[in-house]
Amino acid sequence: MQESMKTIIAGTALLILPMTAMAATQGPASPWYGGATIGIASLSGFSSPVDFTIFGGYRLPVHLSRGKLAVELGYDHMGTFKMNNLPAGESVSLSAHAVEASAVYAWPITSAFRVYGRAGLAFWNASATANASGYTASAAGSGTDPLFGVGVSYSVMSHLSVRGEYRVITSSNINIFDVGGVYSF
Repeated sequence: MQESMKTIIAGTALLILPMTAMAATQGPASPWYGGATIGIASLSGFSSPVDFTIFGGYRLPVHLSRGKLAVELGYDHMGTFKMNNLPAGESVSLSAHAVEASAVYAWPITSAFRVYGRAGLAFWNASATANASGYTASAAGSGTDPLFGVGVSYSVMSHLSVRGEYRVITSSNINIFDVGGVYSF
């Protein structure tokens, strides 16, 4: 588990550092943004693989109450889940990825710190392989499930923020914990 955390911390640093250099040379932010996150995907009874997400969004020119509404589209590579506690010689693995479309509503707490919530859909694809007693079986599937999430973001510079987020793909019961960077163009 410590190796996974080291990988996540190193990956987050590599995502954020190049964005810092770009942010220092730019003018005011536009409503368009993009970014990447890295974290852990969790599915009950399986190991937790490293999760990687890239995304882009558009902040709508509408202010609801105190917050801002955005639409976001992303690709989430959830990695390969391996089933825990199987007898020797048996294995079950599940690989999954999804395209996610969601509405994101952000509430400012201070000028730099925001909390946000999201609701949308995850269009997922998964493949599974099971090995036991010398036999192998495979299956694949796809579907569309509701997606919900909550998170926090902190503006480091006018164009750069860092964020941490928890998302759940409800029917699949996949939980995702990510941290990463967001660059506003």
